[in-house]
Amino acid sequence: MSISTKTLGLMMTLVLWSGIAAGQGPTLPTPGDELPPDMTLPTPQGYAPANNTSLGSATDRDGLGGMESLPAAQDGEYDLTGDGSCPDGGGFWNQIAPIESTGSWLQRGFWYAEADAVIYNRMWDRADTRYAAQDSAVNNPPVNGVSLGFNPIFLNTNRLLILDGGQPGEDAAVRATLGHFLFRDSRNRDHSLEFTAFGSGEWNQERVITSDQPFGLFVPWRIDGGNTSFDNSSRQSIEYDSTFTSFETNYRVRQRLRSDQLVMDANGSWHRAANTGFEREYLVGLRFMQLAEKFDWQAQDIAVTGADGEYFIRTKNNLIGFQMGTGLTYQTSRWSVSALPKGGVYINDATGSIFLNYTADDTHDANLRLTGNDLSFVGEFKIQGRFHITPNTALRAAYEMMYVTSVALAPSQATFLPEFSYLNTTGDPFYHGTSFGFEAYW
Repeated sequence: MSISTKTLGLMMTLVLWSGIAAGQGPTLPTPGDELPPDMTLPTPQGYAPANNTSLGSATDRDGLGGMESLPAAQDGEYDLTGDGSCPDGGGFWNQIAPIESTGSWLQRGFWYAEADAVIYNRMWDRADTRYAAQDSAVNNPPVNGVSLGFNPIFLNTNRLLILDGGQPGEDAAVRATLGHFLFRDSRNRDHSLEFTAFGSGEWNQERVITSDQPFGLFVPWRIDGGNTSFDNSSRQSIEYDSTFTSFETNYRVRQRLRSDQLVMDANGSWHRAANTGFEREYLVGLRFMQLAEKFDWQAQDIAVTGADGEYFIRTKNNLIGFQMGTGLTYQTSRWSVSALPKGGVYINDATGSIFLNYTADDTHDANLRLTGNDLSFVGEFKIQGRFHITPNTALRAAYEMMYVTSVALAPSQATFLPEFSYLNTTGDPFYHGTSFGFEAYW
Protein backbone atom coordinates (compact mmCIF):
# COMPACT_ATOMS: atom_id res chain seq x y z
CA MET A 1 0.00 0.00 0.00
CA SER A 2 1.45 3.41 -0.95
CA ILE A 3 1.94 6.28 1.48
CA SER A 4 -0.73 8.34 -0.30
CA THR A 5 -3.26 5.50 0.14
CA LYS A 6 -2.48 5.22 3.86
CA THR A 7 -2.85 8.96 4.24
CA LEU A 8 -6.20 8.94 2.43
CA GLY A 9 -7.46 6.05 4.62
CA LEU A 10 -6.42 7.87 7.79
CA MET A 11 -8.19 11.05 6.69
CA MET A 12 -11.40 9.17 5.90
CA THR A 13 -11.29 7.44 9.29
CA LEU A 14 -10.91 10.79 11.07
CA VAL A 15 -13.84 12.25 9.11
CA LEU A 16 -16.07 9.29 10.03
CA TRP A 17 -15.19 9.47 13.71
CA SER A 18 -15.80 13.20 13.82
CA GLY A 19 -19.21 12.67 12.15
CA ILE A 20 -20.17 10.03 14.71
CA ALA A 21 -19.08 12.22 17.59
CA ALA A 22 -21.11 15.14 16.24
CA GLY A 23 -24.14 12.91 15.65
CA GLN A 24 -24.17 11.70 19.26
CA GLY A 25 -24.53 15.20 20.61
CA PRO A 26 -27.86 15.64 22.45
CA THR A 27 -30.54 17.87 20.98
CA LEU A 28 -32.13 20.54 23.10
CA PRO A 29 -35.66 19.74 24.34
CA THR A 30 -38.53 21.23 22.38
CA PRO A 31 -42.11 21.98 23.54
CA GLY A 32 -44.35 18.90 23.33
CA ASP A 33 -41.39 16.53 23.34
CA GLU A 34 -42.42 13.29 25.10
CA LEU A 35 -38.94 12.85 26.52
CA PRO A 36 -37.63 13.79 29.94
CA PRO A 37 -35.70 17.05 30.20
CA ASP A 38 -31.94 16.87 29.75
CA MET A 39 -30.55 15.12 32.78
CA THR A 40 -27.20 15.64 34.47
CA LEU A 41 -23.99 13.66 34.45
CA PRO A 42 -21.37 13.59 37.18
CA THR A 43 -18.87 16.38 36.73
CA PRO A 44 -15.48 15.02 35.58
CA GLN A 45 -12.73 15.30 38.17
CA GLY A 46 -10.90 18.57 37.79
CA TYR A 47 -13.58 20.06 35.51
CA ALA A 48 -14.46 23.72 35.93
CA PRO A 49 -17.23 25.42 33.94
CA ALA A 50 -15.94 27.82 31.33
CA ASN A 51 -16.49 31.54 31.72
CA ASN A 52 -16.37 32.20 28.00
CA THR A 53 -19.77 31.46 26.46
CA SER A 54 -18.88 32.44 22.91
CA LEU A 55 -18.08 29.86 20.27
CA GLY A 56 -17.37 32.37 17.55
CA SER A 57 -13.60 32.84 17.79
CA ALA A 58 -11.32 31.33 15.22
CA THR A 59 -9.16 29.80 17.96
CA ASP A 60 -11.90 27.41 19.24
CA ARG A 61 -10.44 23.98 19.95
CA ASP A 62 -13.15 22.16 18.05
CA GLY A 63 -13.11 24.53 15.08
CA LEU A 64 -16.76 25.56 15.61
CA GLY A 65 -16.29 29.20 14.73
CA GLY A 66 -19.34 31.09 13.57
CA MET A 67 -21.83 29.19 15.81
CA GLU A 68 -24.25 31.10 18.00
CA SER A 69 -23.44 31.60 21.65
CA LEU A 70 -24.74 29.07 24.15
CA PRO A 71 -24.93 29.56 27.92
CA ALA A 72 -22.19 28.02 29.99
CA ALA A 73 -22.90 24.79 31.81
CA GLN A 74 -23.84 25.18 35.46
CA ASP A 75 -22.32 23.18 38.26
CA GLY A 76 -23.26 19.52 37.94
CA GLU A 77 -24.88 19.96 34.50
CA TYR A 78 -23.95 18.31 31.28
CA ASP A 79 -21.76 20.56 29.16
CA LEU A 80 -23.35 21.33 25.80
CA THR A 81 -21.08 24.25 24.95
CA GLY A 82 -18.15 22.29 23.56
CA ASP A 83 -15.88 24.74 25.35
CA GLY A 84 -13.30 22.05 25.95
CA SER A 85 -12.60 22.80 29.62
CA CYS A 86 -12.94 19.13 30.63
CA PRO A 87 -9.85 16.85 30.68
CA ASP A 88 -10.40 15.37 27.24
CA GLY A 89 -10.04 18.71 25.59
CA GLY A 90 -13.71 19.13 24.68
CA GLY A 91 -13.84 15.95 22.66
CA PHE A 92 -16.00 12.85 23.12
CA TRP A 93 -17.17 13.73 26.67
CA ASN A 94 -19.05 16.76 25.33
CA GLN A 95 -20.67 14.93 22.44
CA ILE A 96 -22.35 11.79 23.86
CA ALA A 97 -26.01 11.84 24.83
CA PRO A 98 -26.80 12.10 28.58
CA ILE A 99 -26.84 8.63 30.15
CA GLU A 100 -30.25 8.57 31.83
CA SER A 101 -33.05 6.04 31.47
CA THR A 102 -36.66 7.04 30.94
CA GLY A 103 -37.38 4.06 33.16
CA SER A 104 -35.82 6.10 35.98
CA TRP A 105 -37.54 9.28 34.87
CA LEU A 106 -41.04 7.89 35.51
CA GLN A 107 -42.32 7.27 39.02
CA ARG A 108 -39.38 8.71 40.91
CA GLY A 109 -39.60 9.09 44.68
CA PHE A 110 -39.54 7.33 48.02
CA TRP A 111 -43.30 7.57 48.65
CA TYR A 112 -46.34 7.19 46.45
CA ALA A 113 -50.10 7.59 46.86
CA GLU A 114 -52.98 6.29 44.77
CA ALA A 115 -56.68 7.14 45.00
CA ASP A 116 -59.62 5.78 43.00
CA ALA A 117 -63.38 6.18 42.89
CA VAL A 118 -64.74 2.70 42.14
CA ILE A 119 -68.26 2.40 40.73
CA TYR A 120 -69.38 -1.19 41.34
CA ASN A 121 -72.50 -2.98 40.20
CA ARG A 122 -73.34 -5.79 42.65
CA MET A 123 -74.97 -9.14 41.89
CA TRP A 124 -75.71 -11.22 44.99
CA ASP A 125 -77.84 -14.04 43.56
CA ARG A 126 -78.22 -15.69 40.17
CA ALA A 127 -82.04 -15.62 40.48
CA ASP A 128 -84.59 -13.29 42.01
CA THR A 129 -85.88 -14.15 45.50
CA ARG A 130 -89.66 -13.99 46.02
CA TYR A 131 -91.07 -13.31 49.48
CA ALA A 132 -94.82 -12.77 49.07
CA ALA A 133 -97.67 -12.76 46.55
CA GLN A 134 -101.37 -12.03 46.46
CA ASP A 135 -102.27 -15.67 45.87
CA SER A 136 -102.60 -18.46 48.44
CA ALA A 137 -101.24 -20.92 45.85
CA VAL A 138 -97.70 -19.96 46.92
CA ASN A 139 -98.37 -21.95 50.13
CA ASN A 140 -98.50 -25.18 48.15
CA PRO A 141 -95.50 -27.48 48.69
CA PRO A 142 -93.53 -28.90 45.75
CA VAL A 143 -95.24 -31.55 43.66
CA ASN A 144 -93.05 -34.54 42.75
CA GLY A 145 -89.97 -32.54 43.60
CA VAL A 146 -90.94 -29.65 41.32
CA SER A 147 -92.03 -26.37 42.91
CA LEU A 148 -94.85 -24.81 40.93
CA GLY A 149 -96.31 -22.61 43.62
CA PHE A 150 -94.40 -19.41 42.82
CA ASN A 151 -94.17 -19.70 39.07
CA PRO A 152 -96.05 -16.63 37.73
CA ILE A 153 -97.64 -18.87 35.10
CA PHE A 154 -99.59 -20.65 37.83
CA LEU A 155 -100.53 -17.55 39.85
CA ASN A 156 -103.64 -15.43 39.47
CA THR A 157 -101.88 -12.16 40.31
CA ASN A 158 -99.04 -9.89 39.36
CA ARG A 159 -98.69 -8.53 42.91
CA LEU A 160 -95.35 -10.02 43.92
CA LEU A 161 -92.77 -9.02 46.54
CA ILE A 162 -89.39 -9.74 44.94
CA LEU A 163 -85.75 -8.97 45.69
CA ASP A 164 -83.77 -8.67 42.46
CA GLY A 165 -80.55 -10.71 42.49
CA GLY A 166 -78.90 -8.14 40.20
CA GLN A 167 -79.95 -5.12 42.21
CA PRO A 168 -79.65 -2.59 43.77
CA GLY A 169 -77.37 -1.68 40.90
CA GLU A 170 -74.32 0.50 41.13
CA ASP A 171 -72.80 2.41 44.00
CA ALA A 172 -69.48 4.17 44.47
CA ALA A 173 -66.69 3.04 46.78
CA VAL A 174 -63.34 4.67 47.51
CA ARG A 175 -59.91 3.05 47.44
CA ALA A 176 -56.68 4.69 48.66
CA THR A 177 -53.11 3.36 48.74
CA LEU A 178 -50.00 4.69 50.47
CA GLY A 179 -46.69 3.07 49.54
CA HIS A 180 -43.01 3.42 50.44
CA PHE A 181 -40.09 2.57 48.14
CA LEU A 182 -37.59 0.19 49.76
CA PHE A 183 -34.86 -0.51 47.18
CA ARG A 184 -34.13 -1.36 43.55
CA ASP A 185 -32.54 -4.71 42.82
CA SER A 186 -29.96 -5.73 40.21
CA ARG A 187 -32.76 -6.73 37.79
CA ASN A 188 -34.08 -3.15 37.62
CA ARG A 189 -37.12 -3.89 39.82
CA ASP A 190 -38.55 -1.63 42.50
CA HIS A 191 -39.41 -3.20 45.86
CA SER A 192 -42.00 -1.39 47.95
CA LEU A 193 -44.35 -1.84 50.90
CA GLU A 194 -47.88 -0.46 50.66
CA PHE A 195 -51.14 -0.19 52.60
CA THR A 196 -54.58 -0.05 50.92
CA ALA A 197 -58.00 0.82 52.34
CA PHE A 198 -61.11 0.11 50.27
CA GLY A 199 -64.79 0.60 51.09
CA SER A 200 -67.61 3.03 51.96
CA GLY A 201 -69.94 1.70 49.24
CA GLU A 202 -73.53 0.82 50.24
CA TRP A 203 -75.87 -1.27 48.10
CA ASN A 204 -79.53 -0.95 49.05
CA GLN A 205 -82.92 -1.92 47.64
CA GLU A 206 -86.42 -1.54 49.04
CA ARG A 207 -89.73 -3.11 48.00
CA VAL A 208 -93.34 -2.67 49.14
CA ILE A 209 -96.52 -4.55 48.24
CA THR A 210 -100.18 -4.20 49.33
CA SER A 211 -103.13 -6.45 48.56
CA ASP A 212 -106.22 -5.10 46.81
CA GLN A 213 -108.35 -6.86 49.45
CA PRO A 214 -107.55 -7.01 53.21
CA PHE A 215 -105.39 -9.93 54.38
CA GLY A 216 -104.57 -11.05 50.84
CA LEU A 217 -100.77 -11.54 50.94
CA PHE A 218 -99.07 -14.93 51.49
CA VAL A 219 -95.50 -16.13 52.09
CA PRO A 220 -94.25 -18.97 49.82
CA TRP A 221 -93.90 -22.47 51.22
CA ARG A 222 -90.19 -22.43 50.40
CA ILE A 223 -89.65 -19.84 53.15
CA ASP A 224 -92.23 -20.60 55.85
CA GLY A 225 -92.60 -24.36 55.31
CA GLY A 226 -96.22 -24.19 56.40
CA ASN A 227 -95.34 -22.57 59.75
CA THR A 228 -96.73 -19.41 61.26
CA SER A 229 -95.52 -16.50 59.15
CA PHE A 230 -96.78 -13.30 57.55
CA ASP A 231 -99.62 -15.07 55.73
CA ASN A 232 -102.94 -13.23 55.44
CA SER A 233 -101.34 -9.79 55.78
CA SER A 234 -102.47 -6.63 53.99
CA ARG A 235 -99.10 -4.96 53.46
CA GLN A 236 -95.47 -6.12 53.41
CA SER A 237 -92.17 -4.32 52.90
CA ILE A 238 -88.55 -5.40 52.68
CA GLU A 239 -85.27 -3.51 52.82
CA TYR A 240 -81.89 -5.04 51.96
CA ASP A 241 -78.60 -3.26 52.64
CA SER A 242 -75.02 -4.46 52.05
CA THR A 243 -71.62 -2.85 52.72
CA PHE A 244 -67.99 -3.93 52.71
CA THR A 245 -64.67 -2.56 53.94
CA SER A 246 -61.20 -3.88 53.21
CA PHE A 247 -57.68 -3.27 54.53
CA GLU A 248 -54.57 -4.88 53.08
CA THR A 249 -50.80 -4.68 53.39
CA ASN A 250 -48.75 -5.83 50.40
CA TYR A 251 -45.12 -6.28 49.43
CA ARG A 252 -44.86 -5.31 45.75
CA VAL A 253 -42.09 -5.93 43.23
CA ARG A 254 -42.44 -3.88 40.05
CA GLN A 255 -40.20 -3.96 36.98
CA ARG A 256 -39.07 -0.75 35.27
CA LEU A 257 -38.39 0.20 31.67
CA ARG A 258 -35.03 -0.61 30.14
CA SER A 259 -32.49 2.11 29.30
CA ASP A 260 -33.36 4.59 26.57
CA GLN A 261 -32.54 4.05 22.94
CA LEU A 262 -30.87 6.62 20.68
CA VAL A 263 -33.00 7.47 17.65
CA MET A 264 -31.80 9.47 14.65
CA ASP A 265 -34.19 12.06 13.27
CA ALA A 266 -34.64 12.71 9.55
CA ASN A 267 -32.35 15.73 9.81
CA GLY A 268 -29.53 13.60 11.20
CA SER A 269 -29.90 14.70 14.82
CA TRP A 270 -30.00 12.17 17.63
CA HIS A 271 -32.47 12.14 20.51
CA ARG A 272 -33.36 9.88 23.40
CA ALA A 273 -36.54 7.80 23.11
CA ALA A 274 -38.13 5.55 25.67
CA ASN A 275 -37.40 1.89 25.10
CA THR A 276 -41.05 0.85 25.41
CA GLY A 277 -41.93 -2.68 26.39
CA PHE A 278 -43.63 -5.00 28.84
CA GLU A 279 -43.16 -4.84 32.60
CA ARG A 280 -44.12 -7.50 35.14
CA GLU A 281 -45.05 -7.02 38.75
CA TYR A 282 -45.82 -9.26 41.71
CA LEU A 283 -47.31 -8.84 45.16
CA VAL A 284 -47.89 -10.85 48.31
CA GLY A 285 -49.73 -9.65 51.37
CA LEU A 286 -52.31 -9.96 54.10
CA ARG A 287 -55.88 -8.71 53.81
CA PHE A 288 -58.83 -8.20 56.13
CA MET A 289 -62.28 -7.75 54.63
CA GLN A 290 -65.64 -7.29 56.36
CA LEU A 291 -68.92 -7.85 54.52
CA ALA A 292 -71.90 -6.67 56.61
CA GLU A 293 -75.58 -6.90 55.66
CA LYS A 294 -79.03 -6.27 57.03
CA PHE A 295 -82.47 -7.46 55.92
CA ASP A 296 -85.66 -5.94 57.36
CA TRP A 297 -89.01 -7.60 56.56
CA GLN A 298 -92.20 -6.11 57.98
CA ALA A 299 -95.90 -6.96 57.66
CA GLN A 300 -99.09 -5.17 58.70
CA ASP A 301 -102.54 -6.55 59.48
CA ILE A 302 -101.65 -10.22 59.79
CA ALA A 303 -105.01 -12.07 59.82
CA VAL A 304 -106.59 -9.33 61.95
CA THR A 305 -106.34 -5.56 61.78
CA GLY A 306 -103.55 -4.21 63.94
CA ALA A 307 -101.54 -7.46 64.15
CA ASP A 308 -98.09 -6.71 62.78
CA GLY A 309 -94.84 -8.58 62.38
CA GLU A 310 -91.14 -7.68 62.24
CA TYR A 311 -88.33 -9.87 60.97
CA PHE A 312 -84.86 -8.31 61.31
CA ILE A 313 -81.72 -10.16 60.12
CA ARG A 314 -78.10 -9.02 60.50
CA THR A 315 -75.03 -10.85 59.16
CA LYS A 316 -71.33 -10.04 59.36
CA ASN A 317 -68.45 -11.81 57.61
CA ASN A 318 -64.93 -11.17 58.93
CA LEU A 319 -62.48 -12.51 56.35
CA ILE A 320 -58.74 -12.57 56.92
CA GLY A 321 -56.17 -14.29 54.79
CA PHE A 322 -53.15 -14.33 52.53
CA GLN A 323 -53.25 -13.08 48.94
CA MET A 324 -50.99 -13.10 45.91
CA GLY A 325 -51.12 -11.17 42.67
CA THR A 326 -49.30 -10.43 39.46
CA GLY A 327 -49.53 -8.02 36.57
CA LEU A 328 -48.38 -7.33 33.04
CA THR A 329 -48.01 -3.75 31.80
CA TYR A 330 -47.20 -2.36 28.37
CA GLN A 331 -45.38 0.88 29.23
CA THR A 332 -44.41 3.81 27.01
CA SER A 333 -42.93 7.17 27.96
CA ARG A 334 -46.40 8.68 28.54
CA TRP A 335 -49.06 5.96 28.81
CA SER A 336 -49.48 2.33 29.77
CA VAL A 337 -52.06 -0.49 29.74
CA SER A 338 -52.07 -3.14 32.48
CA ALA A 339 -53.81 -6.42 33.32
CA LEU A 340 -53.74 -7.01 37.09
CA PRO A 341 -55.23 -10.14 38.76
CA LYS A 342 -54.95 -11.06 42.43
CA GLY A 343 -56.68 -13.43 44.84
CA GLY A 344 -56.43 -15.34 48.08
CA VAL A 345 -58.04 -17.82 50.45
CA TYR A 346 -59.54 -16.41 53.65
CA ILE A 347 -60.83 -17.70 56.96
CA ASN A 348 -64.38 -16.42 57.33
CA ASP A 349 -65.61 -15.89 60.88
CA ALA A 350 -69.31 -15.31 60.11
CA THR A 351 -72.02 -14.28 62.56
CA GLY A 352 -75.74 -13.65 62.23
CA SER A 353 -78.59 -12.44 64.39
CA ILE A 354 -82.30 -13.04 63.86
CA PHE A 355 -85.09 -11.12 65.56
CA LEU A 356 -88.71 -12.13 64.85
CA ASN A 357 -91.61 -10.45 66.64
CA TYR A 358 -95.40 -10.64 66.32
CA THR A 359 -97.39 -7.92 68.04
CA ALA A 360 -100.46 -10.15 68.56
CA ASP A 361 -98.71 -13.44 69.37
CA ASP A 362 -95.51 -13.96 71.38
CA THR A 363 -95.49 -17.72 70.93
CA HIS A 364 -93.55 -17.68 67.67
CA ASP A 365 -91.16 -14.84 68.46
CA ALA A 366 -87.43 -15.49 68.10
CA ASN A 367 -84.17 -13.82 69.06
CA LEU A 368 -81.22 -15.89 67.86
CA ARG A 369 -77.49 -15.47 67.38
CA LEU A 370 -75.85 -17.77 64.83
CA THR A 371 -72.20 -18.40 64.00
CA GLY A 372 -70.30 -20.19 61.29
CA ASN A 373 -66.74 -20.70 60.04
CA ASP A 374 -65.80 -21.25 56.43
CA LEU A 375 -63.01 -20.89 53.92
CA SER A 376 -63.75 -18.15 51.41
CA PHE A 377 -62.08 -16.98 48.24
CA VAL A 378 -61.72 -13.34 47.21
CA GLY A 379 -60.48 -12.63 43.69
CA GLU A 380 -60.02 -9.36 41.82
CA PHE A 381 -59.10 -8.49 38.25
CA LYS A 382 -58.76 -5.20 36.42
CA ILE A 383 -57.64 -3.80 33.10
CA GLN A 384 -56.16 -0.36 33.70
CA GLY A 385 -54.99 2.47 31.48
CA ARG A 386 -52.66 5.17 32.75
CA PHE A 387 -51.49 8.52 31.33
CA HIS A 388 -48.57 10.43 32.86
CA ILE A 389 -49.22 14.15 33.12
CA THR A 390 -45.77 14.68 34.62
CA PRO A 391 -43.04 12.16 35.48
CA ASN A 392 -44.47 11.82 39.00
CA THR A 393 -48.23 12.19 38.47
CA ALA A 394 -50.65 10.18 36.35
CA LEU A 395 -54.37 9.83 35.69
CA ARG A 396 -55.84 6.36 35.34
CA ALA A 397 -59.05 4.50 34.58
CA ALA A 398 -59.94 0.82 34.73
CA TYR A 399 -62.57 -1.87 34.36
CA GLU A 400 -62.63 -3.96 37.54
CA MET A 401 -64.35 -7.02 38.99
CA MET A 402 -64.36 -8.74 42.39
CA TYR A 403 -65.76 -12.15 43.34
CA VAL A 404 -66.36 -13.35 46.92
CA THR A 405 -67.43 -16.90 47.84
CA SER A 406 -68.82 -18.67 50.91
CA VAL A 407 -70.25 -15.73 52.82
CA ALA A 408 -73.45 -15.26 54.83
CA LEU A 409 -75.93 -13.02 53.02
CA ALA A 410 -78.82 -11.63 55.06
CA PRO A 411 -81.72 -12.52 52.69
CA SER A 412 -80.58 -16.16 52.64
CA GLN A 413 -81.26 -16.50 56.39
CA ALA A 414 -85.01 -15.80 56.18
CA THR A 415 -86.97 -18.74 57.55
CA PHE A 416 -89.97 -19.11 59.85
CA LEU A 417 -88.57 -22.21 61.53
CA PRO A 418 -86.31 -20.56 64.13
CA GLU A 419 -85.77 -23.68 66.23
CA PHE A 420 -84.00 -25.28 63.25
CA SER A 421 -82.16 -22.19 62.06
CA TYR A 422 -78.52 -22.26 61.00
CA LEU A 423 -76.20 -19.71 59.39
CA ASN A 424 -76.25 -20.14 55.63
CA THR A 425 -72.79 -19.26 54.22
CA THR A 426 -73.33 -20.20 50.58
CA GLY A 427 -73.52 -16.66 49.22
CA ASP A 428 -71.17 -15.59 46.44
CA PRO A 429 -71.64 -11.90 45.51
CA PHE A 430 -70.01 -10.54 42.37
CA TYR A 431 -68.97 -6.92 41.80
CA HIS A 432 -67.92 -5.29 38.55
CA GLY A 433 -67.63 -1.76 37.24
CA THR A 434 -65.23 1.06 36.46
CA SER A 435 -62.76 3.14 38.43
CA PHE A 436 -61.21 6.57 37.94
CA GLY A 437 -58.29 7.97 39.88
CA PHE A 438 -54.76 9.36 40.03
CA GLU A 439 -51.36 8.50 41.43
CA ALA A 440 -48.45 10.63 42.62
CA TYR A 441 -44.80 9.99 43.62
CA TRP A 442 -42.55 12.17 45.74
